[in-house]
Amino acid sequence: MTLTRGSRATGAALCAALAAITAAWIVRDLRVADGPAALWWFWAGDGRTLLSARRLTTTLHDPLLLVGYAVAGFAAVRSRVAAGALVAAAVVTLAVRLPGLWLLSAHWMDLRATGELRGRALVSVFAALAVAVGLVVTVAAGWRPGDAPHGTAVHGSAPQQRSSYGTAPQQRSSYGTAPHGGEPPVPGAARPRRGALLTAFVLLTAAAAVRAAWELYWTARLPGGSYAGRFTGRDNLLLPLLGAPPGWLNTAVVALSLTAAGGVLFRASFARPLGLAAAGLLTASGIAGIALSVRLDLLGHFGALPAVDRLAVGSWVFELAAGAVTLGVLARGDAAAGPSAAERLRPGHGNGEPRDLGSGGTGLGPPASSPPPGR
Repeated sequence: MTLTRGSRATGAALCAALAAITAAWIVRDLRVADGPAALWWFWAGDGRTLLSARRLTTTLHDPLLLVGYAVAGFAAVRSRVAAGALVAAAVVTLAVRLPGLWLLSAHWMDLRATGELRGRALVSVFAALAVAVGLVVTVAAGWRPGDAPHGTAVHGSAPQQRSSYGTAPQQRSSYGTAPHGGEPPVPGAARPRRGALLTAFVLLTAAAAVRAAWELYWTARLPGGSYAGRFTGRDNLLLPLLGAPPGWLNTAVVALSLTAAGGVLFRASFARPLGLAAAGLLTASGIAGIALSVRLDLLGHFGALPAVDRLAVGSWVFELAAGAVTLGVLARGDAAAGPSAAERLRPGHGNGEPRDLGSGGTGLGPPASSPPPGR
């Protein structure tokens, strides 16, 4: 599947609008904070800066969203995964901004910011959610088969022949999408190796399990009313205006990671952009956590820390490693990738159909002479 040229242009414009909204709030906080370093430590969660929540409005997810919108906007114009990139940008925006609808209307927010600032934040949240929905509508309206303009032949050429895997003649490009402009996929287009896909699947699933385990910990640790505040917000939880409750964010990252992991396993068209988005969130969380550990000298006294603190530091290290490796293996492509799990389950696959054993063979991983990236 691919997007029409008009849908690509519309998607890029909507990403630019989301980037402008986010950048405006980051610039506002840079002016209010005591320098970029103070804003960074606030984003990282330094307890000594939490009182700044009364003045600052953004979180660590805002610069991540800004980068994500820039990447999605570029992908909308130039990439074979334009549809997946736009949907991933929309999904992450909805996950991060949706709690603002009830948080900014809560009565206890009166003590956090002036009515004028809250009003501006609420307008921004509504605008961001509306644009995110617009991205989904744009993709749905502009989605069509990548070979639709070409019928049964390419530019009047001879009838198509079957590929080495028994699929359609024009080999599917990255995760089944077509190059920009609606042209048919190019044979040999970059696709991650199966070993890389398996690595991404394992790491995303493991990271989701770690996040879910922490939610189970807080479920047992906090009474019912206090735990519900991790999703709905509460007056004693210092959140910036554009922040989201930690339980909500944890659940969103778990859902995003598991969805991306499942898509990676079955080579779905959305898997690569969604996996990169999940990996970016994990990497940023790990970087912030490790930076905070260094600032508070937790690593220097690691052995003397309570068990739960050691687990927290270990979780940050794992998130950084898992996110960085997943970014690496999904960002790289290789034409040697074989059929997806879903393709191998198709009737007739492997029953006398010609196969290219030199492109990965029958195993899950690539040939021994060509190790998978990221190892």
